[in-house]
Amino acid sequence: MKKNKEKEENAKSKAVNSELEKKISDNSLESEEETQIVILEETIKALEEKVLRSHAEVENVRKNSQKEILKARLFSAELIAKDLLSPIDNLERSLQHDEEEIPRGLVELVLKEISKALTNSNIETIDPLGDKFDPNIHEALSIKEDKSKEGEEILEVIQKGYKIQDRVIRPALVIVNKI
Repeated sequence: MKKNKEKEENAKSKAVNSELEKKISDNSLESEEETQIVILEETIKALEEKVLRSHAEVENVRKNSQKEILKARLFSAELIAKDLLSPIDNLERSLQHDEEEIPRGLVELVLKEISKALTNSNIETIDPLGDKFDPNIHEALSIKEDKSKEGEEILEVIQKGYKIQDRVIRPALVIVNKI
């Protein structure tokens, strides 16, 4: 990119110089002072243009940096969230078993706290039971046929999905109604 700019600047300088040489050879300039004035004016114009381009480039870099910082803040919780997803799944599986050794209230409390931590980090749960199948946020594991439900309706959620704003961290694993 820098090489292109240098080539462009060199081409402009050559154009300015050739224009000056043309004026000088046409004897349209009466004295040496006038020639120097024209040369200086053209040089000033070229330098002003370089300054404007430099300012524009700095402004573009600043704007791009701000966008990158915003993205980094927005998705900073993604790595932590990925680490928390497996324990959440295991806790949910343990709730499905009615064993007396595991106090149900304790497991529910842990799940609630982890869910709250995810919510505080702008991580949303994708629990699409009864929704229409969307391949952007759901992953179909199988198809069942239920004539009482609409086509492509999600009949069962095998594993919940998670997303940060519009970015899917993990799609929901679902069973979809046959069309």
